[in-house]
Amino acid sequence: MRWPGVSLWGLLWLWVPLAGGRPVRLEKVRADTRNLTRTLSTRIQQLQLFPLSLKISGLEAIPGEGAPEGLGAMDHRLQLFQRLLAGLAAGSLPLAQIANDMENLRSLLAALAAHLGCPPSRVSPGPPAPPGLSDLLAEAPHTAAGLALARLRVCLDGIAARLDGLLAC
Repeated sequence: MRWPGVSLWGLLWLWVPLAGGRPVRLEKVRADTRNLTRTLSTRIQQLQLFPLSLKISGLEAIPGEGAPEGLGAMDHRLQLFQRLLAGLAAGSLPLAQIANDMENLRSLLAALAAHLGCPPSRVSPGPPAPPGLSDLLAEAPHTAAGLALARLRVCLDGIAARLDGLLAC
């Protein structure tokens, strides 16, 4: 008769460490997001492809000027860049690490949105590719990769700058 009671107490003692857990603070998520955006921006800068002022036809539809306004717009724009980088065949560029970091950044933005009480973003197939992009990627993949990464870097710098003032969705 005593053994079932002892095992019940033993099981209850196992739950004590779980009750002491604390949720992650909003400032911690915000700081992690800011650090990852800066890390991504630095990785892109270290590739040193070419200056941002280069104009090329076919990639005007890719956003790059200014930062998105809210968390949903930030996630949407990162998803667009993620699709674009997946389509690049830039063999010598280390785009796999950048793509992984972008996925982690999108996860941090989702956690930040959950902390702020934003509705969860619906899963979408992704934004459509800009018209003429596949032709440009076939003709000049290195140039397209460089311009896309330069615009992504501008976007990331804008996101990092807006994180401190972000109070709502």
